[in-house]
Amino acid sequence: MARVMIVDDSKVVRHYLSQMVELADHTAIQVESGEKALELLEVRAKSEPALLPDLIFMDVLMSPGMSGIETTSKIKSSPVPAIAEIPVVFLTGIGEQDIVSKALDAGAIDYMVKPSSAESLPIFLSNLRKKLDRLLTMSTRSLKRGAGLIADLSNEYLPSLLQMLHLEDASGYATLTNPKKKQSASMHIRYGNIEHLVLVDTSKGIKTRIEGEEAFRMMVKWTEGVFSFGRADPERMPKGKPMNLVTLLCSVDSTEIEGVTARVSREEPKVPVFESYTAFKTGLEKELTNLVNETQVDSIHYVRLNKGKASILLKGFRSNPPQTPLRVFKDNHELVTFVKQKAPDLNSGKFKEIFYFLDEGYIVIRKGTRIDYVVLIGQDQDNAKQGRLSAARAATMIRKAAIERRNKRITHQQTKLAAVHN
Repeated sequence: MARVMIVDDSKVVRHYLSQMVELADHTAIQVESGEKALELLEVRAKSEPALLPDLIFMDVLMSPGMSGIETTSKIKSSPVPAIAEIPVVFLTGIGEQDIVSKALDAGAIDYMVKPSSAESLPIFLSNLRKKLDRLLTMSTRSLKRGAGLIADLSNEYLPSLLQMLHLEDASGYATLTNPKKKQSASMHIRYGNIEHLVLVDTSKGIKTRIEGEEAFRMMVKWTEGVFSFGRADPERMPKGKPMNLVTLLCSVDSTEIEGVTARVSREEPKVPVFESYTAFKTGLEKELTNLVNETQVDSIHYVRLNKGKASILLKGFRSNPPQTPLRVFKDNHELVTFVKQKAPDLNSGKFKEIFYFLDEGYIVIRKGTRIDYVVLIGQDQDNAKQGRLSAARAATMIRKAAIERRNKRITHQQTKLAAVHN
């Protein structure tokens, strides 16, 4: 179960959104203004950080008081990382799409157009349900400033999530909530190591505070709850002593954690088949094609520039292209040459993406990692902002798939080693 804050000056909109959030088995927090939203976030960050929302739906235009863009800018510039890293989705009216660019610059990760009539309400609520499922269940998310993670522990294995952060040398603050067990926890992670860990247990009617390895032993067995992580500057975080819990405990099962000697099986462990790169690439290109078809852009290309060499790793094209196809680059060489020319602007740190309007159509180049770039080509200039969002979604999807593949490779190698030793 996740917590979703709904910030809108319309009581009707708050009511409908809350109903959909609660029907999806999440908790809705209704707030009628930007000022009250900021106040509530600050109060919870100080007293009960575990009760901060996991996602915020924000109305773009609210009156009186701060607009959604102003409110989001203040959230994203908060000195409290747990507040600054909360993802925000904007709610706009039919005639407000021109504000979306400013909304994205303020720190939003997505937007939805509110219904303008009773007839359009069912479609809006259906889209809302899908968006909730996507945003709250995806394990890795590319936020506006890089980098947070939200996972449903009924679908994700907590030790694997921590191991992934350890391998990335990630730094930031994590919160975990388990309403069923009536437990919540917070941890500080610096350069991939847990340096501070506190678990609060209220299952017996009194609040019990548990720290360190004992807390970890309890959490590692959770099979439900929500894990959220927001990145922070490691040099500004409170410094503690690395507990080495991830490297010591993430590779063992719960019986070993409890100190119980398990019976040794005489059967040789089965080594799972690791997906080939060709199969992995084919699957990703299908996902890119689905994204292209969903958003009606023309194509998406994933380009890598490494040590002077440029190549297109992935491509996604529309299954039913328009009768008059858009011709921007005559071949792949011309496309990668264009990216090489524009990459220095993205690598300067000033931009996350570059947007070009052509005589016909448009191009979006979005930086993925240090050497990877998403190139999106679209024909419908009126929906160019949707193309901009699609480029961001493609970059997130590819990075998530790469991380998951790396984790599977590690598990595969560990299983092979175990088979050899046995």
